[in-house]
Amino acid sequence: MKRIHGVTLAAILLWTVAASEAQQANTASELVSTWTLAAVEKDVASGEPTRVRGRGLLVIDAAGYVFEFVSTASRDLPESPRLDPQRTFADFGGFWGRYEVDSEAGQIDFEAADGVSPNVQGLDFSRSYEVDGDRLVMTSTNEPQAQGDTRWTWQRVPTIENLSPMYREVVGFWQHIEERRVNVSTGEVQRTRQRAPSVIVYTPGGFVGVHFPTPGRVPFAGDTPTPEEAEQAYRSYLGYYGTLALYAGEVSHNVLGGVQPSAGAILRRYADITGDELVVTIQSLAQAPDRPQFATTVHLRRLSGVEDMLPPSPR
Repeated sequence: MKRIHGVTLAAILLWTVAASEAQQANTASELVSTWTLAAVEKDVASGEPTRVRGRGLLVIDAAGYVFEFVSTASRDLPESPRLDPQRTFADFGGFWGRYEVDSEAGQIDFEAADGVSPNVQGLDFSRSYEVDGDRLVMTSTNEPQAQGDTRWTWQRVPTIENLSPMYREVVGFWQHIEERRVNVSTGEVQRTRQRAPSVIVYTPGGFVGVHFPTPGRVPFAGDTPTPEEAEQAYRSYLGYYGTLALYAGEVSHNVLGGVQPSAGAILRRYADITGDELVVTIQSLAQAPDRPQFATTVHLRRLSGVEDMLPPSPR
């Protein structure tokens, strides 16, 4: 694959620049890990919480970055965001951004960059937490995207044994810089596209998470979107979580839960890392031989790496 260099960083949001230059001073090492969702309980404040089925991914690193993606869609029904966008924002949630920990108070303060719902853009909120070995319990209070008082129980994922050099290079938080539509034969860039604060995270536990919203999403007027608001928000967001597989020069995202694409999709992409730049290439479907062939290259900048992602001691 032809390497593409020279990403222009001038358009990165000031929020991201400041965040990437400063390490979080107050992060709890016991939280640093890949976590998968074990249980979700709603209406916790009532004293009679309702347990619902849930699945999802939580990633916390030592550089102060966090990723969350949660689905409570019924497993008895196929995921159908495209058919029912309004239901999508009741069944899916999550965000990415920064965090700080108050260990004594048992509280995590979050600063969301963006996420599934447009209502989490720039949202500051807190959750209480408890860690018991390889179990992490988080509880929200009056958090808009959580739709009430919610308690999540997460299970720590062990690190893959004997991480290969390529795996160690891929692992980390990667922020979206821009996408380019490129003529494969000539290398000419036909057009470029930028997104709202967006991220891909690759974890040493073998998972991948993606939040790719588009710029200019309008927050919902209330906690529950109207059908029109839900349709617009659905069309302006790509996001999912899944398992990660690596091949020579390729990454494979095997989607376990997502808004776009939905569960079951397998996305194989060419990948090239040069320093702190990752270029993921999506090849267009073959066209007639006499027509130009195009590819989309997604350019990302490293926010954290493998040393930030590994738990401080073997689990």
